[in-house]
Amino acid sequence: MTETFEPVRRGVTVGVDQQRAFDIFTADMTSWWPAEHHIGSAPIEEIVIEPHAGGRWFTRHQDGTQTSTGYVVVHDRPHRLVVTWQIGSDWTYHEDLVTTVEVTFEAEGPERTRVSIEHRDFAAYGDDAETMRKTFDAPDAWASTLAHYAEVADAQP
Repeated sequence: MTETFEPVRRGVTVGVDQQRAFDIFTADMTSWWPAEHHIGSAPIEEIVIEPHAGGRWFTRHQDGTQTSTGYVVVHDRPHRLVVTWQIGSDWTYHEDLVTTVEVTFEAEGPERTRVSIEHRDFAAYGDDAETMRKTFDAPDAWASTLAHYAEVADAQP
């Protein structure tokens, strides 16, 4: 029997419409992703989520290198994004490690959107599963990342 681990769930409400919330999250991730949260050897130049199922999620770094984060499973603008997170407990990309990050965008009015993240499948980390779950559940992980996102979204004209 495979041990299951509770997903990490976080959410924010932002003051933009559903399509804009989705676009900021996916097409403008560079503007809000915390600069210190990367696995490259150089600072982030651009974070890319290719807008289709099977698309790559990767980072271009200022030294010209690229690092992979995962792949797009579902790109359903403006409702839902599902991507894989394939970064191991050693903070490098692993082709054979797959955890899932699902992001939903729910309109709460014409200019308000609830953005919810669920990071799951921590059993893929094996012996490091509980440690990694706690890492992503910590205040400086998804919670602060979403706070950065909300600041950028809320500052939109």
